[in-house]
Amino acid sequence: MDGKNTIANWVAIGGGRIIALGQGLPNNNFIKVAKEGINLKGKIVLPGFYDSHVHLVQTGLNALDLDLSSVSSLDQLFNLIRRKVQNTPASEFIRGIGFDESKIKEGRLPIRHELDYCAPNHPLWINRIEYHTSIVNSLALHKLNLPYNLEGICRDERGVPNGVLMGKANAWVRNSIFQKTLDNTRKKGAMKVLENAVRKGITSLNAMEGGFTFHDMDAAFILKNQNIFPIDITLFYQTVDIEKVLQNNLKRIGGCIFVDGSFGSRTAALSRAYTDKNDTLGELYFEQDDLNDFVLSAHKNNLQITLHAIGTRAIDQVLNAYENAQRLHPRGDSRHRIEHFELPSDEHIERARQLGLILSMQPAYELYWGYEGGMYEIRLGEERGKNTNPLKKIVEKGICIAGGSDSDVTPMNPLLGVHAAVNHPKKEFSLDRIDALKMFTINGARAVFEERQKGSIEIGKYGDLVIIEDNPLEIEAQRIKDIQVKATVKEGKILFQV
Repeated sequence: MDGKNTIANWVAIGGGRIIALGQGLPNNNFIKVAKEGINLKGKIVLPGFYDSHVHLVQTGLNALDLDLSSVSSLDQLFNLIRRKVQNTPASEFIRGIGFDESKIKEGRLPIRHELDYCAPNHPLWINRIEYHTSIVNSLALHKLNLPYNLEGICRDERGVPNGVLMGKANAWVRNSIFQKTLDNTRKKGAMKVLENAVRKGITSLNAMEGGFTFHDMDAAFILKNQNIFPIDITLFYQTVDIEKVLQNNLKRIGGCIFVDGSFGSRTAALSRAYTDKNDTLGELYFEQDDLNDFVLSAHKNNLQITLHAIGTRAIDQVLNAYENAQRLHPRGDSRHRIEHFELPSDEHIERARQLGLILSMQPAYELYWGYEGGMYEIRLGEERGKNTNPLKKIVEKGICIAGGSDSDVTPMNPLLGVHAAVNHPKKEFSLDRIDALKMFTINGARAVFEERQKGSIEIGKYGDLVIIEDNPLEIEAQRIKDIQVKATVKEGKILFQV
């Protein structure tokens, strides 16, 4: 993954860093002094993977919840809830995750009265797959004591809350629930997630933590526990409180600071109405002047900024803010980012290039929603649905794309991301295999100013490696996702081995 895409036959690591590599057989001097030599017998070695967009703490906490990702009907949903109720003490909160109404035959969200029949004595909170929308039953609505006029509380024709929560109401509930979560629970969940990450070859990740998506206590947990994590965690603090970030000596701010919502919830901000709900354009959560002020202040404080923008209007708003900051306070190589960037115009791509932005994108979205008749097409219509996540168009402009999972929206599995980028359902947006691998290696490093330390197998860089069974450059394209990780090495230490 270096500038020449060099292929070597052996690599030597000493003191946690790569000290030599080469063609043919290794130098005898290295063999004599090596504490351990491993013959990989033709297996493939790549730089340790990056996942550039993970909600680490919440992925861990969600792993303790009721998984609804395989539900195919409302009846199946209700049956799963009833089963969970039988094994849960009365009055204890039941949390469900991963629900996707676009995958069930009814094609809609449940409402609170339907959930009441399943769980009359348990407060129940069901999260849509991307966490921008949730549904509560009546007991949860009562216990949470939401302000009655809070924006985002959906209502029936009588003006009574129907249990569906979006935007500010959804965020309010999430903060209220996770305020009570203990750090020991966070630790248990996060360490379980990191164990799985290591098994997938991940040696570095960007953790998007903090109150804009979940809770500030999640970010505080990451800051306090850096020394216990087996891999490198780069924190993106999801706050607009610049002083708080500076006090913690952090170099970056943002993550999922929502400029808009998501396509699944019809809250991503579009220029034309949603195809399946023509009375909405989605939502913008900032006024342009307010976003400009925040970005300019962070920019002047030499912070790297990243913002969540999915729809065309949100992307436009973020680009406006970055252009304004650069015009008023020119800065070289700031590497500001946009997270997701799912429906950009050609003009947006060119403006991103001129600004030198990093685009943090999630190619697995296309596996989940980009196929013919999938959620993108349902929400956006055929024309716009054919223009989501235009990876190749972006790469051809010379823009750096950092690959991520948005875990736990999609699994932490870089090889799945590589597979999705190579097998993009819109063929004209498919990446070649080298560019797809770079998204999860050297581009991930560049996205956080670490390309001189990690991201490729070069002398002087950390000995972060992943060993895999098959060659992703040669295997049948449809089988890339099936390649097995055989070992993960962090700074010369084997963390996982089959």
